[in-house]
Amino acid sequence: MIAFTIIAVLIGNIGSVLMASLMMKLNDDRIQKLTKHINAFAGGTLLGAAFLGMLPNAIKLGGYQISYAVLAGILFFFVIEKIMLWRICVDENCDRHSKAGALMLMIGDSFHNFLDGIVIAAAFLHSTSFGIVVAISVFAHEIPQEVADFGVMLKAGFSKRKAVLYNLFSGFTAIFGALLAWYAGLYTQKAMPYILAISAAGFIYIALADLIPELHRKTNIKQSVFQFLLLIAGILVIIISIIAKP
Repeated sequence: MIAFTIIAVLIGNIGSVLMASLMMKLNDDRIQKLTKHINAFAGGTLLGAAFLGMLPNAIKLGGYQISYAVLAGILFFFVIEKIMLWRICVDENCDRHSKAGALMLMIGDSFHNFLDGIVIAAAFLHSTSFGIVVAISVFAHEIPQEVADFGVMLKAGFSKRKAVLYNLFSGFTAIFGALLAWYAGLYTQKAMPYILAISAAGFIYIALADLIPELHRKTNIKQSVFQFLLLIAGILVIIISIIAKP
């Protein structure tokens, strides 16, 4: 099982870097449109995974007092975002990128990837099918951030090859997060509800603070309906994965 978890972590984090590097070949308009669609779908999977998978299991294992851990987790991610400039920006000119150099971006993204590894491992401890879907949602919500980070590094004078290597390096920190969560959940069952609760808090925060607000920048009815359908599609993927739980 641990082997599947590591493979999923590599696909979720390293795969998103490679996908983002391929997207950089597109023109800016196409990149913006594609990332909006990815944000909508990823937002649905994140919310579905948090509210339909992680939170019910956290409550089942730890009781309703686990809600305090969720609230603490949301506050924790807010503080981390402020201190480490950890934020998903689809616009390379956003405040995060204008204030942070390439080194600070790499540090922030490394910590973000470390947390993603914890989330994926917690999902696999729940079930294999759920872990796979969570890895897919991590893959989806990482792509817009990686695209913007590439843009910042290229503007800072990095070659495309060096920008890819730096982002791949930060992606490997997810493995350490996954191993930590895996063995903590495997050998310390008391920690499992809190791992799930903090993971759910992270997903909720990313979806509501970073991904969904980006969707409100356009008010075109056709685009709004399509975005809503992508949100629903993301949630349905989670529902299917829970029903198909082995």
